[in-house]
Amino acid sequence: MTIDYRTRNIVIAAALAAAAVLLTVLYVSSARKHDETQKQSVTVYVSTKSYPLGTAGSKVAGNLTAETVSRSTMTPSAVTSPDQIKNLYTTESIYAGEQLTLKRFAPPAQQGVRSKLTGTQRAFQLSGDTNQLLAGTLVPGDRVDFVVNLKNPKDQNDVRSVVALRNLRVLQTEKGQGGAKIDRGTIDAHAVILAVTDEQAQRLFFARQNAQNGDWSLQLRPVKKPKDSTPSAATFATVVNGGSR
Repeated sequence: MTIDYRTRNIVIAAALAAAAVLLTVLYVSSARKHDETQKQSVTVYVSTKSYPLGTAGSKVAGNLTAETVSRSTMTPSAVTSPDQIKNLYTTESIYAGEQLTLKRFAPPAQQGVRSKLTGTQRAFQLSGDTNQLLAGTLVPGDRVDFVVNLKNPKDQNDVRSVVALRNLRVLQTEKGQGGAKIDRGTIDAHAVILAVTDEQAQRLFFARQNAQNGDWSLQLRPVKKPKDSTPSAATFATVVNGGSR
């Protein structure tokens, strides 16, 4: 019994020693392979120009230069092919000379309202009360007009009600539909984000700032075959005379 016990212990010890040697060999082999891998040369891409947030990846891809670096100096998630970013958009600014990384790009769907703007279009955040912004009614994709009681800066008694802007697209509502939640800025206000051109943004800002007693409102346009009446201005005289349809 004693011999069997000692033999068993010797066998176990030998097995453990063999296992330790095997693990050591595997570790050394793995470390060597890792070092060899880190020394390998890889091709990465560097932007030759600087680009702002929201730039199409296809535009960035057209201005890249290839560089060969060791894997150890390769930026994590580095761009190794221009095709990787052609259908993406920048989520951060890109600077000339920096090694590109996929972490600075995202699909259009992840760009929020940015992905819905092109050319001269701008995103304009408009705050107001429940009635002015049709809070609870508007949803992204709706079309609205901006109607305002506009006062003449040179004659405070000259006030006219006009549709200052028509057919503006709603990009985002206060509930966060279509993007991140809007910061209302004040406790009792609501907010929406509208798509406007750069020129419309000027008109909208002027109309809002010069509204008589802040009297303005959005009005929802029909979805089916919307039409516009002949442009006109409502004054005391035209309202009293009636005749509008």
